[in-house]
Amino acid sequence: MMPFSIMWPTKPISKGDALTRDYCPAWLTDSEQRKGYLQSIFPGPKQFALDAYERMRDDWAQTAKNVVRANFTSLPVPRTQIQRVFVQGATDETAKSVQEAGLQLVENAEQADVVFDDDVTQMPADKQSNQHPLNSVFISTENTLMAFQKVIGMQAWLRPGYHLKTQINEFIGASMMSSNSWWLLTNDQAIPNVKQQKIITNSWVTAVRHADVGYTTAINCTPSAVSPDQLCLAEKIALLTPDNGLYVWSKDTWIYAYPIEQRDNKPEPYQIMADELQVQEAAFVESFSAHFGADAFSKFTEEMERIVSEVMRMMLGIDSSSGKNFGLFSFRFAFFKNEEAGGVVEPCLQSIHPVSVHQRLATDSRMVPSIVATLSGNTASEDWKQIKNA
Repeated sequence: MMPFSIMWPTKPISKGDALTRDYCPAWLTDSEQRKGYLQSIFPGPKQFALDAYERMRDDWAQTAKNVVRANFTSLPVPRTQIQRVFVQGATDETAKSVQEAGLQLVENAEQADVVFDDDVTQMPADKQSNQHPLNSVFISTENTLMAFQKVIGMQAWLRPGYHLKTQINEFIGASMMSSNSWWLLTNDQAIPNVKQQKIITNSWVTAVRHADVGYTTAINCTPSAVSPDQLCLAEKIALLTPDNGLYVWSKDTWIYAYPIEQRDNKPEPYQIMADELQVQEAAFVESFSAHFGADAFSKFTEEMERIVSEVMRMMLGIDSSSGKNFGLFSFRFAFFKNEEAGGVVEPCLQSIHPVSVHQRLATDSRMVPSIVATLSGNTASEDWKQIKNA
């Protein structure tokens, strides 16, 4: 049997010309980025990647230097009457808590004073809702990454990330600068009823090749300073009111742990990110305090709130409120041990997403009534802590 290949030339050829397949995917047309992609197949000198990385770092530093910060309103939301509320997919328990708060839970958005719904296409234009303009920025990891690069730049508390379809060279350079670089790969392509898996790897070659199958972002990721065999994240939820007031949920800090597979006391070099496990806050704080000091978690929490404030002030500097809608955002922070500061454990921002109504608000009986109370200007509510300008 004689093996053979059929090749389709992409330009005119003459007898004697050398032919080779194009090893780059069809979407990759930029000549410089193609050079980086080919490094994952045919390794060679990589100084060009280090140079690209340094140029990007310089750009990020300049962006951070020139960032514009908006001011939050220092006053509570003006008193207003909110009576009718629509909550997409509200559970019986949530419906009960809404009614116990003296509110009426209505069956469709047209009847409501305030609408909680994930589907922006079904949102009545004249209704106040949770569809703040910043929702479109934080709707995906890719959108958030690109917005942060353009608006926020380089920050000590921000996990650096790269777009694997347009910043291949820069990503390779960043990986080469640290022998212990770990990356969280995300795929934002939505497939109905299919959960998109996240991947953790320390191989830049693996990361680059995964761009072929839809993994477009690589975010720097390290196992938690709390536990080497877990990625631990702390979550704070922030409420951004229509008048640019910022509030942080004061009742809870949610803690999540993602088990990390180990080999020879080191993370497995390639693994699918495990499902999150919610950790009881009180038990976590007790363990954290025992390892890092009695007031360590309270300082960690204060720093999380400061970072939330910084992010919102920077983003509002370029995308202000519509004056009508509010936003509810989940901020997740990794636990980073800062050796240069004496081993202090500090928060490092890992991700931001709009809080889902269907998955979160509709099933948490506490939140909707307290959000409505804050939007109504009820200063007696202690669920939300107002954040003032630094």
